[in-house]
Amino acid sequence: MSKKVLIGPSSFGTINKNPIKKLKDSGFEIIENPHGRKIDKSELLNLLTDDVVGLIAGLETLDDEVLTKSSLKVISRVGSGISNIDKESLKKNNISLFYIPDGPTQSVAELTIANIINLLRKTFKMNAELKLGNWYREYGNELSEKTVLIVGFGKIGQKVGSILKAIGSEIIFTDPFVKSLPGSGFRKVDLHDGIILADIIVLHASGNEVLLEKKEFDLMKKGVIICNPARGELINEKDLIFAIKNDIIGGIWLDTFATEPYKGVLVNYEKVICTSHLSSYTYECREKMENIAVDNLISNF
Repeated sequence: MSKKVLIGPSSFGTINKNPIKKLKDSGFEIIENPHGRKIDKSELLNLLTDDVVGLIAGLETLDDEVLTKSSLKVISRVGSGISNIDKESLKKNNISLFYIPDGPTQSVAELTIANIINLLRKTFKMNAELKLGNWYREYGNELSEKTVLIVGFGKIGQKVGSILKAIGSEIIFTDPFVKSLPGSGFRKVDLHDGIILADIIVLHASGNEVLLEKKEFDLMKKGVIICNPARGELINEKDLIFAIKNDIIGGIWLDTFATEPYKGVLVNYEKVICTSHLSSYTYECREKMENIAVDNLISNF
């Protein structure tokens, strides 16, 4: 009997068929994502039949119930974040996990910088006005000498910090897992202390704990810029809308949402740039991560 592998990410293999070919050449039967989007928990339970022993994973819910009911032997994550996976359950069920710590770093960092500048210079707004036939200009701001708080200072956060520091921004960060970095030019702060100081707040944290809600928005400078390419759950949407309506937020880019595909009201606000979870969607990044994910899975059977 051939070994079956479920492919979680709906876009897997669309830019390069080599990862799929590698799996087939190694004797795996492939079960593709039939939904064209992130697989939800109930769907995942149905797809992980007894003969599915491998999973090429995205951000599916891999909690204890899912892992215990499955027959998985290897999970290979296409990406760096693994907060959606129950680590204790992996041990209990003898499932091996592999991921790609450096995979999306460059891609996510570049798009984050691009959207910070987009929001500061309001190019999204001028683009919309010009397409309506209006020759409209509005003053923006430069990045140099702005204080940027980076929440979550792993590989992506540090990459973003390095680029912004080179531009001339002051970088402060908060991360319980990263110690102070003397001599780096990066200063560690408490979350609330950082929010008070920040002109720009960038979220690169993992997990689904709410980090920004009313008490945090109340501390922010008027006109603060926020970017969230990390996790949709990190921001309380109701409190965010209040902050937008009351001009606390000068502009925000959201690439992740608690429920995807996103169909909520944030798309209706001019100050909000919404994108469809595409921070790692470059040809270079996807091709590299998909090949590494497949290699990790094949070599561990």
